Amino acid sequence: MIATGLILTAGLGIVIGVILFAVAMVRGLWTTPDLIAPSAYRNERQAAKPARTGEFKADKAWPFYPFRQAWADLAKVWAEIGVCRRAIFKRPMEAFFTDRHGSPVGWWIFFPIPVVVITFMLAAGLAATACYGLFALVSLGCMAATMAVFGPIATMLLGLEEGRRRLVRTQASCPRCFHVTPWPAYRCPSCSILHRDVRPGRLGLIMRRCECGTMLPTMTLRAAWRLQAACQRCRKPLPPGAGAVRDVRISIFGDTKAGKTRFLHAALSSLAATTERAGIAFGFPDQSSKEQVELGLDRLESGQDTVSTPGNALAALTVRLGIGARSTLAHLFDTAGEHFRDPEMHDSLGFLSHSHGLVYVIDPYSITPVRQHLATRGGRHGRQVVTDPEAAYGEVVERLRDSGVAASGQRLAVIVSKADLLQAAGLELPADSDLIADWLMESGAHNLVLSARREFAEARFFTVASQVTKEDGRPDDPGTPLRWLLRSHGVRLPAENGSDRHHVNQQLGETTGARS
Repeated sequence: MIATGLILTAGLGIVIGVILFAVAMVRGLWTTPDLIAPSAYRNERQAAKPARTGEFKADKAWPFYPFRQAWADLAKVWAEIGVCRRAIFKRPMEAFFTDRHGSPVGWWIFFPIPVVVITFMLAAGLAATACYGLFALVSLGCMAATMAVFGPIATMLLGLEEGRRRLVRTQASCPRCFHVTPWPAYRCPSCSILHRDVRPGRLGLIMRRCECGTMLPTMTLRAAWRLQAACQRCRKPLPPGAGAVRDVRISIFGDTKAGKTRFLHAALSSLAATTERAGIAFGFPDQSSKEQVELGLDRLESGQDTVSTPGNALAALTVRLGIGARSTLAHLFDTAGEHFRDPEMHDSLGFLSHSHGLVYVIDPYSITPVRQHLATRGGRHGRQVVTDPEAAYGEVVERLRDSGVAASGQRLAVIVSKADLLQAAGLELPADSDLIADWLMESGAHNLVLSARREFAEARFFTVASQVTKEDGRPDDPGTPLRWLLRSHGVRLPAENGSDRHHVNQQLGETTGARS
């Protein structure tokens, strides 16, 4: 009878232990869970690995369950088991081991009272512990299996995105503050919180959950078309697709009144005509760029002078070529000539360090033989103050050197502007790149030509008209140097006619001759 009683007592203890575990599970996972909020998780990560200079804290998003919440759930359930055990065993302990005044009593030592009580408590405690052990074992097994799948998939996705970034040359460049990063930040559409890094990781593999509960896609290629991109530095909006499409940055520089702005708008008009004939979409991702180009083209087509670039204008003009993930964002920086002569303004030329191509516009009226030719014909040049055409070029090369950027990784288009005006004055300029270079050297700019060919990966020379041209293949087409720089960075455009095609054929002939 004693053995039977102990067995029944142990069975009752096991049942109570299972009930204790079930109650702990409900309380720990459902009614009063210990949720690791995004802010708390970010603080933990920051304490474990502080952000270095130039880095940002982790995003405010719910961590992927196996990384943090699973461990919190295991700890919470174990703590709730202890709470339930103390609550259940408190009354029997008080009843059997103390009197109503809290003083110890001794009658409980009489057999079999202590045996029954201890058996019940041990059975209940062991049952609850065994249930928790099974729960922890299953949880850890699921976590291990999940991580075994998660790790390779995350690595593969990161590798694919990095490979595409290198192949397509995608970056996120801000046309306002000129900050360039491999990927932009994205704003949550519900709470507007910035997510700095949406790559697969601790916050999610395919999707992540923002602090507000909104589900957001991971990977730049998916987020670029569903979320609003923002600059990592100034937090201003970026064009749709930034960070997921090809990004080309071209800086246009030259002295004051050299015709930079006029060239820029004429080149864009030519580029728009080229893409229209080829069936390539051409547009503007922001209203400001569109209005700026439309205003400039209106002035050109009506024969008016374009407005000189203001000294405080430090925003890029952005155009989009193509559609979707295969499109290209081209950022064109037109900077006032004063920036190159004022040492205090050098810090505002940071975009030069991140350019893929440079365009140096030379005012032909600053070249001595041109002025002499016009003087013999009774003509006037368009500038009261004549400066050395090598001055602005030297400032830019020095700026690149000071910033630690190797010009050998960039291409340079040297442009002699206003070719149509010179032609009207009876001065014919050559159309071939090498012949233009020879003409510049004979005209006193030999240092510029030699330096350009030595400093840059490739330097080519062009003469361009100062007016919008609709004729295809003109040697003075303003769009030719722009298209050359875009092609050199992987943008697919139709083959050139005229002088550029002659230059390409000449290069191919030289290559074939070398092989022979």
